[in-house]
Amino acid sequence: MENQIFLDKDADLKVLENKKIAIIGYGIQGRPQALCMRDSGLDLIIGVGSKTRSSWGAAIEDGFEPVSIEEATAAADLVYILLADPPQPEIYYASIHEHLKPNSTLAFCHGFNVLYGAIKPPENVNVVLFVPNGPGHTVRQKYLDGSGIYGAISVEQDVTGNALDMVLALAKSVGSLRVGSVGVTFQQETEGDNFEEQVLYGGVIHLMKATFDTMVAGGYPPHFAYAKAIRSLRTVVDVMDEIGIEEYISRRSSRTCEFAVRKSGPRVVNYEEVQKIFDETERGEFAANWMQEWTLGMPRLHRMRRTGAESKMEQTGREWRENFGKG
Repeated sequence: MENQIFLDKDADLKVLENKKIAIIGYGIQGRPQALCMRDSGLDLIIGVGSKTRSSWGAAIEDGFEPVSIEEATAAADLVYILLADPPQPEIYYASIHEHLKPNSTLAFCHGFNVLYGAIKPPENVNVVLFVPNGPGHTVRQKYLDGSGIYGAISVEQDVTGNALDMVLALAKSVGSLRVGSVGVTFQQETEGDNFEEQVLYGGVIHLMKATFDTMVAGGYPPHFAYAKAIRSLRTVVDVMDEIGIEEYISRRSSRTCEFAVRKSGPRVVNYEEVQKIFDETERGEFAANWMQEWTLGMPRLHRMRRTGAESKMEQTGREWRENFGKG
């Protein structure tokens, strides 16, 4: 199934008829996906760690009757874990592992803990992966609009012979097969995601910051620099996604822009560092560093957050949103 593209026609929600689906975690992915699944007619039970958590109240507001993670797992034919990566192993072994039904399906929204051995599912359950490639609120809005978010699908362990059918139905229920989902391995999804977040998200955000800081240091008005650093990029990314990068550069942008992109663009990308990050990710070094940071209480991350929040660019961004709105 690797690199195979799956569409709505390849899945049937009937495989989940009379099945209880446990949503473990009702946060940034759990809540939107659960609402889509309910709208698709699936029978859900919401598992939340404590009644004191805000997600418990959110589930009640949405018309669910949340229960403990243990109770949800024990009742479910398919258990879908939508918790953040770092606390997952502790919660899994405390509240999920011993309560899984034989021949049930254990689904993950990220392969991190399975790939790196922090979670070792029992041998008598299906182990699958479904990841919609977008934030939860976008997953929900696309579903409501009659579309969906491209996703990734994997089967790590198939004890019932229909694990692929189960995960395809899961993807169909949140709209991801309306636009297509691709078959991958747990390793490809996990380390591809980690690599993307380091190089693409990290690189683009720091290019934005470098553009702003350099222009302001060169005497440009901060609001103008902010527009160039963020808003100008925002206007073209969707177009490139729709028609392709080359079509945009060659036919939709100015010739000055095209020359700038082709001549100077490569100078700001350090391909050796990109490759180095890729290699570190595939060796598991990024995962090890991240788990160490989490275990220590995220001291470096909190420090970087404070520095970022106090930056001139963030101050200008707040002023921009107040004065210019969505313009």
